[in-house]
Amino acid sequence: MKKPRNNRNLKIVIIVIICLTFIVGIGAGIGAGTYISNKKAQKMEVTKLKDTALNDSSQVKGDGAEKEDDKKPEADKPETNDSKDDKDSGSGDNSQNSSQNKDNADNSSQSQNQGSTYDASVPADDTGIHRYEYIISDCTWQEAFQDCLNRGGYLVRINSSKEYETIRKEISRQKMTDIYFKLGGRRDNQSQDYYWVNQDNKLFGEKLNSDDSWCSDEWMGGEPSFQDGNLEEKYMDLFFYDGEKRFVWNDVPDDMLAAEPAYSGKLGYICEYED
Repeated sequence: MKKPRNNRNLKIVIIVIICLTFIVGIGAGIGAGTYISNKKAQKMEVTKLKDTALNDSSQVKGDGAEKEDDKKPEADKPETNDSKDDKDSGSGDNSQNSSQNKDNADNSSQSQNQGSTYDASVPADDTGIHRYEYIISDCTWQEAFQDCLNRGGYLVRINSSKEYETIRKEISRQKMTDIYFKLGGRRDNQSQDYYWVNQDNKLFGEKLNSDDSWCSDEWMGGEPSFQDGNLEEKYMDLFFYDGEKRFVWNDVPDDMLAAEPAYSGKLGYICEYED
């Protein structure tokens, strides 16, 4: 009777062991699965974090590069075709303007050095007595010539002894006998013949320093001299000369003040108006 009992107990023990083994195996499988799942999740999380870090780093690097480009001076940036074309165009314009200015200067120089500006077609000047304005100014002859035109008249032209007497008396009456007055007369380059000029600054009429002219005796003794040392004298003026106790005509440079600063405050010109 005891033997069958022992076999029964052995079977029960075996069954229990098998069940326990099965249960343990299932638990181990579940634990292992959970462990593997957790590992995979951790690995995915780490990978995700790495990717995020790499993206952030790349973006920061890109932003930094853009900022560096912004900080670069214009000279370091590559030159575009448009800016190069603009520079080339500006250079061409400057060269063209420079060439044009040079041509204008050359033409002006040639105009001054070429022949006579005498215009024989200009009719004889009016010998009547007109209205005169006596202006004190440290200006050049050219400036005086232009200012009289701007005022509606012209730089005075004296065409008779009677007109000259009228002007001398008016100067004395206004107590301006210490002023050197510019007259509307000059000569051309390379010429020694003085004439009055019209409103276009063209020479016309009779020669003023000719022995046959009515005014041949109005020049100061030894004048016109055409030159004073290295200074060229091409224009006419009128002043009271103490050495001869009378008003005289003389030839002078365009800018008397530059030639002799002592003339400051003693220079002037006479504008004539036919009204």
